[in-house]
Amino acid sequence: MSSSILPFTEANSKRVASLFRRALRTAFDSSLKFDAYRNETIKIRAQFEANKNINNPSDLEEAIARTERKLEEWKHPDPYITPCRPGGTKYQRNLPSPDEPVVPGNW
Repeated sequence: MSSSILPFTEANSKRVASLFRRALRTAFDSSLKFDAYRNETIKIRAQFEANKNINNPSDLEEAIARTERKLEEWKHPDPYITPCRPGGTKYQRNLPSPDEPVVPGNW
């Protein structure tokens, strides 16, 4: 094997798991109802299962590149952000009060 990428390594397992999570998040961003989201997750899982036994490193790289292109194509322009996460509607809403006086001076 002339390629430095070997199938069934921990690094490739992490890459594929990351792609799978990204695909699920993309499906969640696009679905407004849980039953539609669930149907999409079943389709995504079937697509990943179909490519689970790839042994050739070049085929593996092609499958990963194809998946990344597809995810970029289907990326939602306004993804769902959990409210308390950075960028969410409640992020840092209740900041602690400052220790120093808000208005400087001796009143």
